Amino acid sequence: MRNILHVALNDLRLHLKDRSNIFFLFLMPIAFILFFGAAFRSPEGPEKVTVTLPVINADGEFLTEGFVDALRSHSFEVTEFTPKAAADTTLDASVASFPEGFTRSILSHNKTEVTLTKLAKSNESYDFAAEARLHQALVGFLGTLARWLPAPAAGAPHAPVQVSDADKGRFFALLHEEPLVRIRSSYAGRGRPVPSGMGQSVPGMLAMFIVMTVIIGGAEALTTEKATGTLTRLATTPISRREIMTGKVMGLTLLGMTQALILIVAAQVMGQAHVMGIKFSWGSAVPGLLILLVPYSVCIACIALFAGGIFRTSQQAESVSWLIGMIMAALGGCWWPLEIVPSWLRSLGHVFPTAWAMDGMHALITFGQGIGALALPVLVLSGMALVFGVLGTRTMRVTG
Repeated sequence: MRNILHVALNDLRLHLKDRSNIFFLFLMPIAFILFFGAAFRSPEGPEKVTVTLPVINADGEFLTEGFVDALRSHSFEVTEFTPKAAADTTLDASVASFPEGFTRSILSHNKTEVTLTKLAKSNESYDFAAEARLHQALVGFLGTLARWLPAPAAGAPHAPVQVSDADKGRFFALLHEEPLVRIRSSYAGRGRPVPSGMGQSVPGMLAMFIVMTVIIGGAEALTTEKATGTLTRLATTPISRREIMTGKVMGLTLLGMTQALILIVAAQVMGQAHVMGIKFSWGSAVPGLLILLVPYSVCIACIALFAGGIFRTSQQAESVSWLIGMIMAALGGCWWPLEIVPSWLRSLGHVFPTAWAMDGMHALITFGQGIGALALPVLVLSGMALVFGVLGTRTMRVTG
C-alpha cells in the first residue's frame, strides 16, 4: 500500500506544482459557473415567468390602454404595434390584436373580441403560457369593467356611455387597485422543476471540470511517461506493475477530488457572499456529495488510464481528450439540464458517467431526495470504473 500511495501522491504533487494547471483548477471553473449560472437563471416560482407578447393595437383608446396594463400586471412583456408597423415587422411569437373600435364597442355595451394569433413557427410552450395568461388578464379586466361601467339605460341598451376625464381616472384607479384575493403558485412537494441557475451551473461545472482536469491532464501525463520511458524505468524498481497502475488511478482520483473540493468551497463562499447576486448553498448535501464524487472520480481516472493506453503522443492525448470531455459534458447534462432534451437524447447521455453524476447531485441539492437516491448512480459509476480500469490496465503497457 505504501508503494501505491507513493506513486499517487507524487503524481498529484507534480500536477499541482505545474503553475499552468492553476488556471484550470481555480479560475476557469469559477468563470464557467458564473457564465452558465447567468445563462440558465430563472425566477423563483412559476408565477414570475415572463411571457413575451406582441400587441397590435388598432384602437388606441383608453380601454385598450387599460387592457395592455392588465397584461403587463400578469407578467407579459408587451410590445405594442400599429397595424402598419406590425405588417412591416417579422414577429416570431403569439400576437394579440385589439380591433379598431374596441373601446367604442365596450362603451356601447356591444360584444367585441381580442384575437390571439399563434404563429406556425412560435414556441408551443410559450403559446400555451400566453393563452393562459391572456385569459387571466381578461378576467381581471372584465371585473374592473363590471365595477366601473354603468348599466345600459332602459330602452337604449346600446347607447354609448359618455366618459369624462374623471371617469377615465376612476377606471385606471380601479384597474391598478390592489386585489383583495391573490393567487400564489409554487412547485408542490418534491416535484421536478427543471434545474436552473446556480442549481444547474454549480453541479454541472463540478462534474465537467473533474472530467477536463483528470482526463486531459491524466491522459497527457500517462502518454508522455509512456513515450519518454518513465513508466518503463518505474517498472524496474521494486514497485509491481499492479501497484503502478493502482497508484496512477489513485493519483488521478485524488486530483479529481481536489478539483471537486475547490469548487465545493468556492461555490459555497460565492453563495454566502452573494457574489454577482448568486444565491446558492450546498446545505446538508456535502456528505452525500462526497459519497457520490469518490466513485465518479475513480471512474474518470480509469477512463484517463484507458485513454493514456491507446494514445501514442501527448498531442493526441490532449486534443482527443479535450473533445471527449466536451462530448461527455454536453450530452451528460453539465451544460444544460437533461430534463429539457428529448427522451432519446437523455438516454444517450446516460452512456456517460457525467449524466449519472448529475443525477446524483440533482437528487441531493435540487430534489431533496437524500443519500438513498445515490444508490443507483454510485452503483453505475462503480461498474463503469471497473470496466475502464480493466481496459486501462490491458492497454497501458508497462514493462521492466
